[in-house]
Amino acid sequence: MSGTHDSDGSPTPDATSPGATTPHAPAPGTWHPRPETARDIPAVRRINLAAFDTAGEADLVDALRRDPAAWLPGLSYVTEAPDGTPVAHALLTRCHIDDVPAVALAPCAVLPGYQKCGAGGAVIRALLQAAREAGERTAIVLGHPPYYPRFGFAPAATRFGILPPQPWPDEAFMALSLDGSPPPRGTVRYAAAFGIT
Repeated sequence: MSGTHDSDGSPTPDATSPGATTPHAPAPGTWHPRPETARDIPAVRRINLAAFDTAGEADLVDALRRDPAAWLPGLSYVTEAPDGTPVAHALLTRCHIDDVPAVALAPCAVLPGYQKCGAGGAVIRALLQAAREAGERTAIVLGHPPYYPRFGFAPAATRFGILPPQPWPDEAFMALSLDGSPPPRGTVRYAAAFGIT
């Protein structure tokens, strides 16, 4: 999953990764990404529970939502299917590169029957655009290396001098300048809910 980790600190595959279940879902272009509302909270939990093998990511979203230092209003997004059902979710929360504010993309999840048909990409693109409009400068993600470069992410350490808090593979730990300026150099500090020290 994007932007999160196993308990040993290694990256976990994204729910929208190429190895995900082949879907039977609407064609791309039919998705409606939008900010999460209070009514979406149960659906967001269902999406994360269905997309991953454990409840870890769903519990992480709930913990981040309770943390006012991490939660950024308007930067939790869902994608609706044509019938209005939320089928994908992506979240940006506050992190820091040394002392400079940034945002962490994690988790991203898509209901298994809707994977690999554009729902995940739609929610991530809309969320990153919302972050740009909110004045955020830098986003980081720990995720599937072939997937995230399509959104502009590049290896954080080798490209930008942004270091992970643990020894993660360079190709899986990525960063994106949201405003076109050079990102700050330093080590990423995640919100406490991630359990990364």
